[in-house]
Amino acid sequence: MKARIIVGAALVAVFLMMGVFGVRLAPYSPHETHYNQILRAPDRHHIMGTDPLGRDIMSRLICGTRTTMGLALIIAVFNAVIAVSLGALSGFLGGWIEIVIMRLADALLALPGFLLAVCFLGVFGGGAVRLALFLVLTGWAPLTRVVRNEISIVKNQDYITANASVGYSKTRNLFLHAVPAVLPSLLILFVISLIGDVFVIVSMSFLGLGLSPQIPEWGMVLHDSRDFILMSPWLFVFPSAFIGFFALGLHLMADGLREFFDAKKILYLVEKASRFSYGGTRAGEIEP
Repeated sequence: MKARIIVGAALVAVFLMMGVFGVRLAPYSPHETHYNQILRAPDRHHIMGTDPLGRDIMSRLICGTRTTMGLALIIAVFNAVIAVSLGALSGFLGGWIEIVIMRLADALLALPGFLLAVCFLGVFGGGAVRLALFLVLTGWAPLTRVVRNEISIVKNQDYITANASVGYSKTRNLFLHAVPAVLPSLLILFVISLIGDVFVIVSMSFLGLGLSPQIPEWGMVLHDSRDFILMSPWLFVFPSAFIGFFALGLHLMADGLREFFDAKKILYLVEKASRFSYGGTRAGEIEP
């Protein structure tokens, strides 16, 4: 478990450094073109070669890390906020609120997401804003269902019932005691959702429906290589390696966190931490 978390965290840390200091780490400008060095094979001057416009691939990948990873992170954060809000309300309150939210989530989950993204961006046009808007509007459903299921279990725990018996409001009980119990699972799903968001961003850019061609981004590097894969395979190999290692790092982190956040241990710790009310009453001392 520790080895997986360490390796995964190390890989993610490398990409974070490239995202933060990409411009300083890149050996060349990602926009600098050299028409006398078009499709140059990897050498000591261009470690990963050059693209059809003579731009350094390594520089474009390093600088594109901020774009791809930053956009995926923004989308994942918005999805997590929506999922916690809707999932917590539906799981804790139940009734017609739960029915409406869950049926809407089921409808989104039933749709073919990738095909829907192609249709949406094909009709309304590409771009970072439209792509992010689509992923936020459709990406909250899986997380919401998980949050709802776990809140439904947590709300029947003894400490939640005890808190309600001493006068805690539903809002206080929900957001101060029930929601923290699902954060470990949400953190794991948040890490995994980052991988899916990156794949969608890269895929849409590869199809020409994502970000602007002038913006350095992993998918655009792949997009530029589509006509030269057999003649210049490094155009495809290095961007794919970047995406693969980033996904591997997140997967290793998620697996390690899943083992660390054992469900019973987490619920036990959350229950003990929630025994003390903010008003001074030890609600957790009420045993069944």
